[in-house]
Amino acid sequence: MASVRKLKGHPVETYAIDFRDPFTNKRRVRRFKGPKSAAKAIAKELELKRHRIKNGIESPLRNSVLLDEFIKYYESNSKKIKDEKSVRREMLTLKSFISYNGYGKRKLATFRTIDVQDYVEFRLKYKKADGNHLSPNTVLLDIRNLKVMFNFGIKYMYIERDPMIGVRGPKPLKKKIRFLTEDEIRDLLQSIDRDNFRNLIATYLYTGARRDELLPPSFTWESVDFSNKQIMLVGKRALVRYVPMNSTVERILHKHKDEGLEYPFEFTPDHVSYKLADYYRIAGIKDANVHVLRKTFGSLLIQKNLADIFMISKLLGHSSVRVTESHYVELLKENVEKPVEGLTDVILLE
Repeated sequence: MASVRKLKGHPVETYAIDFRDPFTNKRRVRRFKGPKSAAKAIAKELELKRHRIKNGIESPLRNSVLLDEFIKYYESNSKKIKDEKSVRREMLTLKSFISYNGYGKRKLATFRTIDVQDYVEFRLKYKKADGNHLSPNTVLLDIRNLKVMFNFGIKYMYIERDPMIGVRGPKPLKKKIRFLTEDEIRDLLQSIDRDNFRNLIATYLYTGARRDELLPPSFTWESVDFSNKQIMLVGKRALVRYVPMNSTVERILHKHKDEGLEYPFEFTPDHVSYKLADYYRIAGIKDANVHVLRKTFGSLLIQKNLADIFMISKLLGHSSVRVTESHYVELLKENVEKPVEGLTDVILLE
């Protein structure tokens, strides 16, 4: 039952309305500035609305919410359960979506497939500052982000139908895996003139860690287990995995520990990206970034036959082996063909 109580210490007559949310049935409190009679009227209306929804007289959908209001709520929820990088990328899509054709001021429940398809076509034709179109994969990521957002709306009863059903995207652009050759690894490490930064890059190559996984605040001395020779990495969706330390990584971390560093690697993510790009340039290495170090780790394990696809998937922290296979499909194909072809030297037909 909704109730009203007066709040003391306010210059203007203020009341707290305690009620159950008509949509979620959870306890909530709303502040109201004005006469008690008006506060009681609001409490009564909220209680009646809850009963109308409960008894099927009124739809439980929040039909009146605007897209830009909904996205603010969605963002605040995402920040609680997703990493900062994922939220930032999602919001690039959603801010673009609400700014297109006045979409932000439309009611969420009014969106249909054709509205989303119009936006997709707009993104495919959009030109960046350099005059190039967005890549098909970027637009596909936009579609994926919109699907997640609208599914959230369905789950929490903001909308009933999914406007993403029937939305067509471009064909994905197949990217050739970029990894460093052994010569490039040597040239890169030789180009780095700061010991601690070189040690960080070497650790990326030896562990396959994502950029942020070896940096504060995720990676601390508590993440390092010298006794069992392993490190703990916190990946996407706060999933934890353990990666063995080889002798080089163990030596690096012991050295940094003995130096009294507060964290194993005291760099910010942006600084790592910026400085690594500089060292790539000095080493004459093109089309490479921090993530290429992670790809190099996986590709070397495959090329040198040091681990099978299941172990590589586990070390990289992929959600499934299928994800790993999709990233290294060409290398896996080569590794399957070579041993089979090698049988020609064993099984001889006259």
